[in-house]
Amino acid sequence: MIDKMSLEYSKKMTELGIKNKILEHDSLVEAADVVAQLGYTLNDSVATLIMKADKNYIAVLRRDVTKISFKKIKKLLGISELQIATPEEFNQVTGLEIGTARFYVENVKTYIDKKVFEKKTILGGTGSLSTTFRCLSKDLKKLPNIQIVDITSEIEEVTNLKSVKRVFSGIRATGRLHLGNYLGAVKGFLELEKTGKYETVYCVVDIHSITTPYDKKALAKNKREIIIDYLAAGLDPKKSIIIYQSDIPEHIELAFYFSTVETIARMMHLPTYKEKVKQHPNANTMALLNYPILMAADILIYKAGLVPVGIDQEPHLEVTREIARKMNQLYGTDFPEPVRFATKGEYIPSLTGEGKMSKTVANSFINLTDSLEEIRKKIRSVPTATSAGGEMSPGLKSLFAFANLFLPAVTDRYKKEFNDGTLQFVKIKDAIAEAIYADLKPFQERRAKIAADKNYVDGVIRDGADRARKIARETVKEVKEKMGLL
Repeated sequence: MIDKMSLEYSKKMTELGIKNKILEHDSLVEAADVVAQLGYTLNDSVATLIMKADKNYIAVLRRDVTKISFKKIKKLLGISELQIATPEEFNQVTGLEIGTARFYVENVKTYIDKKVFEKKTILGGTGSLSTTFRCLSKDLKKLPNIQIVDITSEIEEVTNLKSVKRVFSGIRATGRLHLGNYLGAVKGFLELEKTGKYETVYCVVDIHSITTPYDKKALAKNKREIIIDYLAAGLDPKKSIIIYQSDIPEHIELAFYFSTVETIARMMHLPTYKEKVKQHPNANTMALLNYPILMAADILIYKAGLVPVGIDQEPHLEVTREIARKMNQLYGTDFPEPVRFATKGEYIPSLTGEGKMSKTVANSFINLTDSLEEIRKKIRSVPTATSAGGEMSPGLKSLFAFANLFLPAVTDRYKKEFNDGTLQFVKIKDAIAEAIYADLKPFQERRAKIAADKNYVDGVIRDGADRARKIARETVKEVKEKMGLL
């Protein structure tokens, strides 16, 4: 049943000439959760911000997918101070709780960004967490005491964004790097480093590694081995900052500040969280729930605009963008909304034929340090179709995916042989194994030399931590100032 407050607001808006409909849903705070339940997207949603402009309060309406420019508003109003109202101020001005702001705020000058009118039908607050207001955007022009303005931040191409000059990515310390990590992540790291266009920060995210059950001795060993793998793969510590996540305590501090703008419901709805809980039902902890918030802190503490991660991390990256928007809107910070950098081999199939290659799934991966015999044995174990022609089995699809990556010049020939019924599976498997080993052999030789030089590896880790903390401290200081903590 629609509550009395929502019905009264609907009636008031109708009297102003704004036809509308009240939509019911669960009691939700976040716009992202509301639109998802109603079958819409944030592209359809319009937010009402209450702001303190010098000594007066104003309302600003903008689409949820856009970011307003504080600079433009200050210039428009001829003011020097502008900030988002505190929860207490919001309640004082509207009589409502945070998350329920309406399009119409009586006795308050309202500025409507012109991009609001790009959508024919829009959604907004009603004063209640369990209902949403829907109307035609053009009808908002009938509201009293409004001004239509251009206050959206300038939109630039990603390649021109100042924020994209810094790149961040990390790998969990749950095991040594495997072929999937190498092709899906580290080669992307190298590609970005070699352009010379970016400041690159690459991390072993060891704190993330303790969000699920782990072995302490294995963790200590694995995190160092991954640093060695990074260096053996070709990352240059003079060009890139290479770090352990746990060496930069500011990551944890910033994550806590970020947790004040995200909800438990939003985190619990993430498919990645649900999947981890299924895998580890006895480890359903707050640390696991907050994983995406810490990931956001990992990225945004360096104000990175480009993140080389797999497509499976896109839900977490969207959380990072949400947090950046909220912090910028609420506190006037300047966090970028990072985008994903896709690599050619970002999805490397499992040797079992099910899912992607993962160090947490037995018999699914090839270690970067495997010998030719070990690689050959693993590739030969990939299940293949027992009869030629017809639909390929999952294992055979994995095999051809490896062929595309390592034997692109002859893959079409192998496919033709499969269709003709003349393909010898052991022949293609051994050819793939030899090609993989040939690709990994130079890496293995470099790795042996680097691993033997303990002082060099220790120096890389210390230097990375020193350089990273200078950036991290500055970001945390800025956030604390914006949030009123300093």
